[in-house]
Amino acid sequence: MRAVLAAALSLSAQAVSVPRPLEGTYWKAIELDGHEVPAEVHEIYLLIQQEGRVSGSDGCNRVAGLFRTDGTAVRFSDVAVTKMACIDGVDLSAALYKALRRAWRITATGERLELFDWRDRRLAVFLAIPGRSADPGQR
Repeated sequence: MRAVLAAALSLSAQAVSVPRPLEGTYWKAIELDGHEVPAEVHEIYLLIQQEGRVSGSDGCNRVAGLFRTDGTAVRFSDVAVTKMACIDGVDLSAALYKALRRAWRITATGERLELFDWRDRRLAVFLAIPGRSADPGQR
């Protein structure tokens, strides 16, 4: 019985450690600039699309731009943001844009995506949310 349980746990650990594809995955921000994203904040996310496009939300405004990877190197560019009047109590948009501007390296392990700067400081952590679309009305 223990052998069966150990084998099952080993297989489930292997399944979790398989990275999700960057493209087509809804990546919800759970940490920005070293701070946990509070649960009460409107969802901050990125959706990395084919052909080097990225879109998402900073919790209020829509975000769109370009990205390119080369191994673990990553660059985000031409990031455009809508300018809606947001009256939410917590504004993490500056931390998201800082992460996109300074991102130098990207890692995707299991359900986690992390962005690092050129000094290898972690800028942001995202969690893959299965079955989530880029519909701005979803939370």
